[in-house]
Amino acid sequence: MSGAFSECLGRYLTGRYPGAVISDFQFIKSGWESDVYSFALHLPANPPRWLVLRFYPGEGGVAKLIREAGGLRQLQRAGYPVPAVLLHEADAAFLGRPFSIMERLEGTTLWPVLVGAPPCQARHLLDRFSGLLARLHQLDWRPFTEHAALYEANPTAILDELLASSRWLYRHFDVGGFLAIVDWLQTHASDVAVQPAVVHQDFHANNVLLCNDDRLAVIDWTQIAVSDCRTDLSWTLMIMGDYGRPEWGERIMQAYGRAAACPPDDLTYFSVIAFAKLLASRVICLKAGPEQLGLHPGTADATRAELHILRKLSQRVRDITGITIPEVESALSHIG
Repeated sequence: MSGAFSECLGRYLTGRYPGAVISDFQFIKSGWESDVYSFALHLPANPPRWLVLRFYPGEGGVAKLIREAGGLRQLQRAGYPVPAVLLHEADAAFLGRPFSIMERLEGTTLWPVLVGAPPCQARHLLDRFSGLLARLHQLDWRPFTEHAALYEANPTAILDELLASSRWLYRHFDVGGFLAIVDWLQTHASDVAVQPAVVHQDFHANNVLLCNDDRLAVIDWTQIAVSDCRTDLSWTLMIMGDYGRPEWGERIMQAYGRAAACPPDDLTYFSVIAFAKLLASRVICLKAGPEQLGLHPGTADATRAELHILRKLSQRVRDITGITIPEVESALSHIG
């Protein structure tokens, strides 16, 4: 299959760059949302350029492609450390699926570095990681949305849209038990002062690269949006603290508070959003198949491997809201 992709990619690039030749085409990884390959692009009179080919599967693949490509270009203009986008194609006729081609950054993801690092080095890296998240949230968010005037006049509209989107998703996939969580969030929304920001929505150490020149750069921007900054922070704390190590989450919280110049408040509310989002994605994945959410087919197997974490998150939702989600309990019982 890689050989066929390589030949098709070569023809595609030759059509855009006369004389283009590719070499060293190789598979890198299958992620939650995409398959990724790397290759070298050779243009006449230019040194080889190492690039990444990323496919976007599933029903929402085109939307993710367009969102990521536009977001990366805007982030580059803002001086935020991300890979440069060369090309993107929503038309599956070229390579069989929507895809983008972007700069390959040389380095390694931060997560395995943290796992193997001495405590002092890990704390230093987590401080840098947290500062990068805080820096994202301090960017001018207005160029990243078509609704800047609305959000400036009524920041609560951001939360209204988030809850409306969740309500639609849960109804669409017939997981009505999650609607009680949306009702709880709606009831308590008036207690929250919304803080608009550019958000990544999956900011964790496997989406941050430690480059060979010691820079940190952030990848995987398919969910970039303007939302409350605490939706991002709560998700990061959940992934890094529950899927990673509790001390990572504690360090990130401390370092983010320093880098953001003030400790974030009302995190309990946004933690419920993060917990429900993750639990719903896993339940829908098991119920309807990962492709329905634009996720990789192996996601269902990975969900079964994280049973103990899902049980812990479900209990936290109950502790905060008093709500038990029947679909979650049924799924946990089925796979456990």
